[in-house]
Amino acid sequence: MLKGTILLALGLATLVQQNDAVAKPNILMIVIDDLGWNDTSYKGSDIKTPTIDKFANEGIRLQQYYVQRLCSPTRSALMAGRYPYHMGLARQVITNGHPFGVPLNQTTIANELKRGGYSTHSVGKWDLGMHKWEYTPTYRGFDSFYGYYDADEDYYTHSVGPFERALDFRNNTKPVSDQNGTYSTFLFTEAVEQAIAKHDSDKGPFFIYAAYQSVHTPLEVPQSYIDDPACRPIPYDNRRIFCGMLRAADEGIANITMRLQEQNLLDDTIIIFTTDNGGQTAYGSSNWPLRGNKATVLEGGVRGTGFVWGAKLPKLNYDNYQLIHVTDWLPTIVEGIAGLELDRNKWALDGYNVWATITMNSETPRKELLINLDPPREGFIGQAAIRIGDWKLITGLPNCSLAPPKVGDMCPDGWVHMNGSIELPPYTPSLTWLFNITEDPNERNNVADQHPDIVNRLKERIEYYNSTHIEQLDPPVDPKSNPSHFGGVWTPWLD
Repeated sequence: MLKGTILLALGLATLVQQNDAVAKPNILMIVIDDLGWNDTSYKGSDIKTPTIDKFANEGIRLQQYYVQRLCSPTRSALMAGRYPYHMGLARQVITNGHPFGVPLNQTTIANELKRGGYSTHSVGKWDLGMHKWEYTPTYRGFDSFYGYYDADEDYYTHSVGPFERALDFRNNTKPVSDQNGTYSTFLFTEAVEQAIAKHDSDKGPFFIYAAYQSVHTPLEVPQSYIDDPACRPIPYDNRRIFCGMLRAADEGIANITMRLQEQNLLDDTIIIFTTDNGGQTAYGSSNWPLRGNKATVLEGGVRGTGFVWGAKLPKLNYDNYQLIHVTDWLPTIVEGIAGLELDRNKWALDGYNVWATITMNSETPRKELLINLDPPREGFIGQAAIRIGDWKLITGLPNCSLAPPKVGDMCPDGWVHMNGSIELPPYTPSLTWLFNITEDPNERNNVADQHPDIVNRLKERIEYYNSTHIEQLDPPVDPKSNPSHFGGVWTPWLD
């Protein structure tokens, strides 16, 4: 069965623009949750991922691709083409019970593709708002939805807190209560396969957003995957279970692509594969040799594993080192792949159409990217991070703790080696960090003191973004959302 990965559809738009007779491609976007920089074998991991490797090695590997440090910020940036900071979503993960989501005045990839005749399907994790129905997938441009609203949940019972654990699983808007005990990766793979099987190409192309739950915590997978000879030799428990989870997802991707091939759709499909943030090393992921992990603005938290594959793309099997950000997917998919017009000013997009950059290795239109911006508030010192050219500036804390880093931290300021051991840097109270990412991709040398002019220039750009400040949403859990009011099912409670 399929297990989670991210296929982000980067289409044939360039070819479409050159020849109107060329049909718009199908788009398959696969997202693997919490996939680390060093978790796939095509990057040298100890975990074998043959299907992912096949498409990565045949496709375009994005080596300077950035995401956000947490799942909801990344997914909102992907769907809406805007920095999370510009939507009030930079601070917090949108878990069930919190009354906020991607603002309704924002478009989505699905909304835009529907204009161009695409059928649109969302499978797996949503994590972009569920307090009102209008924030849920079938109200945000998707024809169908099969998955869950929260950031994580049990893989078998499909339930989650923060009150008593309750069901969070939907087929469109209807609760799914008959799959207790079935592993979610299998269910999501099957749902993608069914969407492909039912697709009528005569009515237009499809966009499938396959957002797997894997490899996010909790660490759960059928024992047969842990006992697989490919995982059994891994010496520490969390990594071994993680291996099984990722292998299950890789198998799922194989099933999906075989289904595409059986229906003669694979060659007309663009596959985009991405993570949503860096790996959580405390639970078996690896970002080695990058510094830090999920929830940090260090490279291990925001440098994303990603690639694009398409049988008809003009240039394949190469490493792309152009600067690309997750906000670029919306304009790249809509304009570059689908060949549709997009009102950039209306939607105030932060993303660029980088289709030519990806497919032809032409120079990126993106000269800088805002990695994070969360202004100071009571009890919080503030944090910002930006990259311009070779340079990356962090102000505030590079990780998420005022205290000196410790082994076992959920967001360590250091390097987690392949064997799970943590190498910690000498502690420093510095709140200004400058790295030359081209020369020092693993962020071992803070050169802020040597380059005050560059620090000041990058701080000016941060202040520019700060001048567009809007309040970052951080509401508490609403007691009215308690699923006990809705038959033990997580349900939009403000309608």
